[in-house]
Amino acid sequence: MFLLNSLSTEIIFWSITVVLIALTVIFWNRLSAKKWHHVTARILVLVLIQVLALTSTGITINRAGEFYASWGDIFGSKNQLAKIAIEPSLLAQISAKDIRSAKKTAGGSLIFREVIKGSRSGISDVVYVVLPPKIAAQMEANPSTPSVGSDYQVVELFSGYPGVPQTWIGSMAGISALEKLESSGLVQNTIAIIPSINVAPGLDTECLNFVGAPQVQTWITSDMRDFASKFIGVDGRPWSTFGYSTGGWCAAVAAIFHPEMYSNAVVLAGYFKPLFNSGVSKREKIFLTSKYSLIRELRKNPMKVHLMIIASQKDSFTNRAAQEFMKSAAPFISIRYVPIPIGGHNTTVWKPFIPTAFKWINAQNVLVVSPPPH
Repeated sequence: MFLLNSLSTEIIFWSITVVLIALTVIFWNRLSAKKWHHVTARILVLVLIQVLALTSTGITINRAGEFYASWGDIFGSKNQLAKIAIEPSLLAQISAKDIRSAKKTAGGSLIFREVIKGSRSGISDVVYVVLPPKIAAQMEANPSTPSVGSDYQVVELFSGYPGVPQTWIGSMAGISALEKLESSGLVQNTIAIIPSINVAPGLDTECLNFVGAPQVQTWITSDMRDFASKFIGVDGRPWSTFGYSTGGWCAAVAAIFHPEMYSNAVVLAGYFKPLFNSGVSKREKIFLTSKYSLIRELRKNPMKVHLMIIASQKDSFTNRAAQEFMKSAAPFISIRYVPIPIGGHNTTVWKPFIPTAFKWINAQNVLVVSPPPH
């Protein structure tokens, strides 16, 4: 009842707000006396109306942007996930039951939602796996011997902060964009791994490993590789990363600090130094900013990872961050820059460029696996 992203919840809250406003207008004269209890009642009614209006507005905005998946995400409670998370030792290959219970999209993809405990980080949280239509059809036809085959690429997708993995499936329409590209032959079968990155309530981790605290970089890199290998049977080929806003930073730092795992990264409206919003001490900020310096890592270890940067020229912060990073990083890493001519920092501006990013990722991977000329 009252699920955060439910349309019925939104309708109920707005209905209560409107009814309370109407009742206040109708019965205001009864509260107009100057006695203390009338004054108190008027104040309480006005405060309640404002609280309900703000809550209703927040629910509407959250349903549109998918920043939080549940009330627990807002109020800092993830204890339930730890109770139901699959332990690493119990994680098994995808089963016929998993296939039957998976959500099927209109385009034919299968979406699996798993709550797992990271084999190395110990983090318990949600990860979504999206199998493309062709692989999904093969698994549905042979549920007793499920296999992803060998014709695929893997893309790990990261949300913003605040944000949830479902945004890639919902408001960002990333999966439907992939399906259209796959059906038209513009990209190969693409398996999407979408982990939660906001794993510590009240703490903006920036996808990094904290000392004595959440090991989020380990969660999104090593743990996701272990999980995907056991659950869907992917092999050791390099993945690509793709994130927007904070997720763009996560995509960059994961690929640059783990080039043995990733071959490409797409940063959409992201940045290139950690930006801690809450819950991090000044000392930790200084230490982590130095430890996860992309430029220093690139100078120390020039690499073959390919990077695409997409930034709106009207989004002053991320565009400036992109320009500064490219100026310093260009000698050490291959960069493709795609400017967005109009628009600010929002999903409406970003969505048209999602196909551009997926086609670029596919082109890089095709180049990698193509046989040498004779």
